[in-house]
Amino acid sequence: MAEQLHIVLVPHTHWDREWYQTFQQFRLRLVKAVDALLNVLEEDQDFRYFMLDGQTIVIDDYLEARPEQAERLKRLIRSGRILVGPWYIQPDEFLVSGESLIRNLQRGISQAEELGGLMRVGYVPDTFGHIAQLPQILRGVGIDNAVFWRGVGEEIKGSEFYWEAPDGSQVFVVYLADPQGYSNARQMPLNPEEFVSRVKLQVANLLPRATDDVLLFMNGSDHLEVQEGLPATIAQANALLQHVDIQQERKQSSANGHYHSLYVEIGTLPQYIERVRSQNRHWQVWQGELRSSQFAPLLPGVLSSRIWIKQQNERCEQLLERWVEPMTTFMSALNLSYPEGLVRLAWQYLLQNHPHDSICGCSIDQVHRENSVRFAQCQQICEGLLAQTLPQIAARVDTQPPIPVKHPADAPVPIVVFHPAPATPGEAVQTTVQLPGSLNHAMLLDEKRRCMPFRVVNRSREVLGTMPVAREMLASMVALSGLQDPDHLLQMTQSIITSTLGETPGIDEKQEISHIYIENVTVSPLHHEPHIPHPGVIFIEIMIAPKGRVQINRADLRAAAQQVLDLLRREDIHTLELKLVAQARETISFVAQDLPSYGYKTYWLYPRGCDASQKVHSVSSFLGTGHNSIENEHYQVAVDATNGTLTVTDKRTGAVFRGLNRFIDGGDIGDLYTYCPPEHDMLIGEPLEAPRIEVIESGPVRAALRISSRWALPTSCTANRRERSARTAVCTIVSDVALTAGMRRVDIHTRIENKVKDHRLRVLFPVPYRPEAVMAESTFQVCQRPISLPEPVNVSTWIEYPVATFPQKRFVDLSTSQFGLAILNQGLPECEVLPSGFGVEEGGTAVAITLLRCVDWLSRGDLPNRQGHAGPMEHTPEAQCPGFYEFDYALVPHAGAWDGEEALVLREAQTFTTRLATRAVIEEIHEGRFPSREAFVTVEPAALVVSAVKRWLRGKGIVVRLYNPFASAVHATVHLRFSFWKVSRANLLEECQEVVATAQGGEEAGSSGEMRAGEQRVTLEFKGGEIITLVCEE
Repeated sequence: MAEQLHIVLVPHTHWDREWYQTFQQFRLRLVKAVDALLNVLEEDQDFRYFMLDGQTIVIDDYLEARPEQAERLKRLIRSGRILVGPWYIQPDEFLVSGESLIRNLQRGISQAEELGGLMRVGYVPDTFGHIAQLPQILRGVGIDNAVFWRGVGEEIKGSEFYWEAPDGSQVFVVYLADPQGYSNARQMPLNPEEFVSRVKLQVANLLPRATDDVLLFMNGSDHLEVQEGLPATIAQANALLQHVDIQQERKQSSANGHYHSLYVEIGTLPQYIERVRSQNRHWQVWQGELRSSQFAPLLPGVLSSRIWIKQQNERCEQLLERWVEPMTTFMSALNLSYPEGLVRLAWQYLLQNHPHDSICGCSIDQVHRENSVRFAQCQQICEGLLAQTLPQIAARVDTQPPIPVKHPADAPVPIVVFHPAPATPGEAVQTTVQLPGSLNHAMLLDEKRRCMPFRVVNRSREVLGTMPVAREMLASMVALSGLQDPDHLLQMTQSIITSTLGETPGIDEKQEISHIYIENVTVSPLHHEPHIPHPGVIFIEIMIAPKGRVQINRADLRAAAQQVLDLLRREDIHTLELKLVAQARETISFVAQDLPSYGYKTYWLYPRGCDASQKVHSVSSFLGTGHNSIENEHYQVAVDATNGTLTVTDKRTGAVFRGLNRFIDGGDIGDLYTYCPPEHDMLIGEPLEAPRIEVIESGPVRAALRISSRWALPTSCTANRRERSARTAVCTIVSDVALTAGMRRVDIHTRIENKVKDHRLRVLFPVPYRPEAVMAESTFQVCQRPISLPEPVNVSTWIEYPVATFPQKRFVDLSTSQFGLAILNQGLPECEVLPSGFGVEEGGTAVAITLLRCVDWLSRGDLPNRQGHAGPMEHTPEAQCPGFYEFDYALVPHAGAWDGEEALVLREAQTFTTRLATRAVIEEIHEGRFPSREAFVTVEPAALVVSAVKRWLRGKGIVVRLYNPFASAVHATVHLRFSFWKVSRANLLEECQEVVATAQGGEEAGSSGEMRAGEQRVTLEFKGGEIITLVCEE
């Protein structure tokens, strides 16, 4: 029997950086709170500890306003009295990428260590549920514990347990089991007797789940200041707690029996954890996510609140993780400068949008306007860095063409296509080239002399300037200069152009006249509509091109110049309207075949084709279009003329999927935290009328249909919030459905005009079978999701009614052993599996993905599916999401389970979400250090996922991070294009732990790699679900 129950009271504040007030408004309170904290800790040595919410950004925010207080603050941190870190910001775990979580911890831990003290506790007190891989992430940064409130259900019996990640990594968890979570001892009474009463009340709440003779009191809450005078009150209260009425307290028993007294002391989370763990009890072990709403609100509606935030975040994460970091890293490997400060700044702007109240979209409107600015700043830095980086890499690529040409004017234009994703058989690319004349006879070749299909999307000419010139004045100038023949006139014109363009921004190359067009009497046909006749005015167009890049017909130019001389003698002409234009710009799209993994490939556009004697291989492809259908080698897509839904046939398996891309709209009387349908909901699943269907592309690159429909949707819910309004407004939904030649993916781009309120719009994808498994990508894993959610027996006692919606990353898949359908998405994190209902045939199943969820209150206290408020009742009209929205998703029918066909689903998901997968750089022909095609990083088997390619934080080198999405172990080989003197396995802080390859090829501490000149090969054994970080030292 325990003699004494020990209570560790942890003073703290939970600091939502922005929420129901803006960042700057909360910062005013933060400055006041930290000022008070410094004074209290310096004046009261018995107030031994205070925790600053486990996030270092509050230090940045405070010191930016109070730089003169830096030394006082750091002194208290170094002495261990103020605990900081390990996070930079307190994140949501499901709505940001795994890399974002790692960078968050890297930055927070680094800052805390620089300040002189790091709290090694995985403190995530208010996050809306927890990902299954958090234990592995925490262990990867040297943290073996976690403390949190939300997500735990009755399956977990105690307030302490072990939590195991898919790879077997474990952390010791302290579950804040009190209904008040991290606020269970907020604002304790300073009167000793009242303090004792409050302690006994909290003890009664905590004892049923207690696993030891120590309890945790969290003395703080949202934006609360330090509670001055607390140590003195505790000292007096402890005297009153020395003797407890045993008969009375026996009703409140812990797992260790009864107690005779209570003792309270100010402490820290590390102290509490150490004390509890020292008992070495057999704690329960939990595996998997923690997303229960039984004892604390999970608030799952945040997955779809203000969907534009999720889309912008996904776009920025893809730019940083897939584009900027790999490409700037490859550039630095070429001994070029690495833009470390700018990459770090882009991450900073992005991470500052990852606090749970920000990324979740559950704050006031002004907060999210400021989120949009941060996303824009991140994106601007990323796009600017890519504009600088990709040409620098391309400049070192050997772009000499596979087929030589005799005349410079016939020289091809090299197009270097970058691809920071797994190797793929092909992907559609769009780029702009500058060429004279048309591309009617052009050919696009790769290094194997294979001819790629391409299409001219747009043709435009840049007008550099116009100038009207009086005929008599120009005739006088010609007469005075003695320029009486066309050659002299051309020389004079060329001289004027050269002098003028020398001061023109954007014109870097020497230009020469390539064509002259004269209205009505052209030597060469005009490529634009003829001008409306203007009496007495002649229009002359002079086209220029980079010198030596265009084959010029001198005879045509001389004839045109002679015509100008003749026009100068005509009395019926008073003005010559001169226009100077650059050569035509052609935007082309083409299928970039055989793209390498994390690298590039060069293609050559021959403007006049190739010599017939040269052997060129045609690429076989098939695209077909009908009135309501399109098809390629793999799939056929037909549109239902009555409702616009799709029927997709997989030619390989014979599987037919009907009713795809059906839109379902229902009411929502909830708030930004929780979806709640009205009592008498009305679902709209058919358009107002038959849609308009049109073919918008018919090859040779893509075949595409446009489906335009109008939907009569209720304008809002009624005033009593029990049903949807009888009044409707017409909203337009337009879906472009496309197949690319040779590709195993049906791409869908949907545009929606939202004119109504209080509703949830989803897109439905039914399958004609019950899947053996529904698999969805999550953070660093692919996990199984339930087909249906049985209602708990005691659901009436739950804090929040459980929901069937769940988070996803890049795809969700419904499969049998014979075939399946994967639905990919860009920035659409909420989905649900429907075993029945609207649009689902008997015996079938469907996936619903949320596109819009529109409400106008931050929190409401009257929802039938949640107890009480989740935040302040602030009006948020912009959360109704009025206006135009665009969404990208795709379908991948396949054979067998999601992980079959050489990881087709994973490959297509990564390619699809890498923002069109490719960027092209137009380059000149030159020799280069690198071949025309190169893969910087290649992984075998292809199913392993490359999570990061970046510069090493701790020295000169490259970091490659990979993970195994499968539950079973995998033997892997990683091929690196560059040679390194040492390759090591490292933790997530990039601290090297085990050498796996050396430049000498020798064995060191478990080495399993070999080195070849210019290439490194490393073999690895992955446990199921394991994340591995490699550090490649230069």
